[in-house]
Amino acid sequence: MKYAIWFVRFWYVAWMIPAGIEHFYHIYPQPGAGTPHPLAAEMLSALLSTHLFDVVKAVELLLGLAVLFGFFTPLWLLACMPVAFCVFWWDAPLSNWSTNSVIAGARVLASNLLLCVAYIASLRAMFTLRASVAGAGKWVPVARVAFGALMLANGVNHFFLPLWPTPSGATALSAQLMTALVNSSLLDVCMLIELVAGVLILAGTFVPAALCTVMAVSTCALFWALLDQQPVTLALGLAAFALNGLLMLAYLPYYKGVLQRAPLTLGETDPHTSWNALFVQPGGRTSRAQFTVALVPLMLATAWYAVKGPAVDYAPWGVLVLVYPAVALHIGRLHDMGRSPWLTLVPAVLSVLAMLVWAGRISLGATLDATVPVAALVACTGLAAWCCRAPAHAEANSV
Repeated sequence: MKYAIWFVRFWYVAWMIPAGIEHFYHIYPQPGAGTPHPLAAEMLSALLSTHLFDVVKAVELLLGLAVLFGFFTPLWLLACMPVAFCVFWWDAPLSNWSTNSVIAGARVLASNLLLCVAYIASLRAMFTLRASVAGAGKWVPVARVAFGALMLANGVNHFFLPLWPTPSGATALSAQLMTALVNSSLLDVCMLIELVAGVLILAGTFVPAALCTVMAVSTCALFWALLDQQPVTLALGLAAFALNGLLMLAYLPYYKGVLQRAPLTLGETDPHTSWNALFVQPGGRTSRAQFTVALVPLMLATAWYAVKGPAVDYAPWGVLVLVYPAVALHIGRLHDMGRSPWLTLVPAVLSVLAMLVWAGRISLGATLDATVPVAALVACTGLAAWCCRAPAHAEANSV
């Protein structure tokens, strides 16, 4: 189980980190730029104009780093779930269900979902059927009913009983974003979340999970209200966001699993053979057996990007991201073999040079440009094969 999870982690970080970096420092053409599908183009234009895309890409980058380095990973997976869903929505219905686009979006959403499942032990408390808040005072039930009623009223108003119109936006940016949300049906998704969350919160059922889910909508609503610059919408946006946040603080004990620094995933039973021990912290010893099985998902994820070669813009950057966990894994094994960890330097440098050549960032001349990727493959394969065969040394080499 854990090896399948590790493969998904490798693939996901190699996708998310370059995708996040690309927005702030252009390393390859933005996927979907100049898309022929009107709804996708309209949504992308609204996200860029309102700078909401900056937030999206920052979340992608931070999520990738958190998953790679095992830093509050469950928390960041939950924070990125709305982004992963919107990636799928943009790639599927908004892109006219183009096959390749749907597959790309589904991979992102499925990866986020699978990694959330991998941390189910950290998330389980959020799904307590009847969560109670001890010693929080009478304000919690009142706030819960008020917030649940507000969410339910918004959902009912949108789908069943239109008592007030959907705000169209008083400024150019708020109008542009609202139009894109309506035309893309993402507003329907948001209102459905509010409707279901409102019912659950009022009923006192799965309240921590409902509050966490609807927080993404509350945050976006506040963002839109700030764009709209109208006192009423701003007050409502602030009130909903504040109530949502305060209630989550009241139910904080149910989120403690999510707030762990480096929890284990499904299949991980020993911190010494976990993701963090093998791929993040290169100071320990990795046995030959541990190294060999851990190498497989890393090789498969690297191959997924490497076989695409320079023809696919994002592929070299995905391989570059995976250089770090590869180096960390080999250093642990070299320690166990009593060898110097500096032996990883040659294959690592060759791999970086090869990917930069493939990405068109540097050129070493026609001959070297063709030779360096082959040399990197040979060096990496040779080091990995040696580490798979060499016996352990009596004492670890920590130099």
